[in-house]
Amino acid sequence: MKRIFLILTFFAFAIATNLSAQCTVSGWASTNGVTGGGTASPTVVTTYAELRAAVNNTSIKVIHVSGQITFPAGGRLTLNNQTNKSILGLAGARLISTDLTAGGSGILTLKNSSNVLIKNITFEGPGAYDVDGNDNMTIDNCTNVWVDHCTFQDALDGNLDIKNGSDLITISWTKFEYLKAPIPGGSGGSNDHRFSNLFGSSDSDTQDSGKLRITMQYCWWGNGVRERMPRVRYGKVHLLNNYFNSSVSNYCIYAGYQADLLIESNYFEGVKNPIRLETGNFTAAQLVDNTFVGTSGTATGSGTAFTPPYSINKIASQDVKQTVMAGAGAVLLQPTDCVFLSTNEINSKSKSDFLFYPNPASEQISLKAFSGNNQSIKINVTDISGKSEGTIYQGNLSKGNNTVNSISIKKLSKGVKIFEVKTDKDSYTQKVIVK
Repeated sequence: MKRIFLILTFFAFAIATNLSAQCTVSGWASTNGVTGGGTASPTVVTTYAELRAAVNNTSIKVIHVSGQITFPAGGRLTLNNQTNKSILGLAGARLISTDLTAGGSGILTLKNSSNVLIKNITFEGPGAYDVDGNDNMTIDNCTNVWVDHCTFQDALDGNLDIKNGSDLITISWTKFEYLKAPIPGGSGGSNDHRFSNLFGSSDSDTQDSGKLRITMQYCWWGNGVRERMPRVRYGKVHLLNNYFNSSVSNYCIYAGYQADLLIESNYFEGVKNPIRLETGNFTAAQLVDNTFVGTSGTATGSGTAFTPPYSINKIASQDVKQTVMAGAGAVLLQPTDCVFLSTNEINSKSKSDFLFYPNPASEQISLKAFSGNNQSIKINVTDISGKSEGTIYQGNLSKGNNTVNSISIKKLSKGVKIFEVKTDKDSYTQKVIVK
């Protein structure tokens, strides 16, 4: 049986174009938008020296990181006072820091910059060690930043922290985890500092008031994360369609000083204290349509949060787990792809005899098909665990090019699905996100 595995984000006739401009940011960063370096010719870097030079060069607008780059001691990079910049990972891109010192640790700081896109890179630190060191990534006094399809692992301090009046930020399809054992005995006093994300460094940082407007969607806090998923001060933070399943958690989301949190359609599984409220200090922590499975401790919010000024596609909380597990992290085969492509699937630029579009889709989907002869087809749908969601179409194809329009998918649950076209002799499958 012939099987072709595909994820395709756009119509086939968009294949030959530069797709980077078609991946559109949503959430808070959609205010003014994030395009990064746009369609500028990329500079490919394979060494630390090349990466440092490209980060510091204001004329270079698009950087493609190729392979694994291990930083020297004290090698943390700072993108400072720049606009319109993209740092994008080719498949397998990884930036590694092994520095355990307070001053020399960390991988990348974005500072005093705007319209920055970071995508498809794994940031690997040396392991959690409480010496008041630097983060895998810090966003410091920046606006309009989009972090998409990245993986943050084993930071010395925070995996990804945001501070100092930063604003209009979206973090999407990103995974946070700790795979290395924490290092005890640090000068900061914690023997297990696997604290992932801190938004707002201190109650006294009043420059954060009215700022730290952040959206996190389709993110995953997985193995080894203890706390701060995230911990928030001041910010208006929209936590939407995220998955939490760390088996060692002390708490997940922390509403701190003047935090205004909209916690919507997330999936919490096997975690302790999904929600922690700082008594008397937070503004709101409103819960809407969240799923809790096997959790313990506090899981209630309080107050009415802000109303997002943007429109955003969302899925129901019960569909979040399979969707996020299928697509979060630095898993793209090309930095211009917009949705997940696994290693046993064909790049979205490949040609196929069968193509479902648009993808993602809601309510209706269409099929372009080339058939070598007249034959019948059936379209079956399963979720990624293999559970059937039924047959959505039965009909016939004529020899040559065919288009089947307006196939109803209203009865399908939301999330990542496998669409299978069964012909008289063959079978073709494609992953589709139903929203």
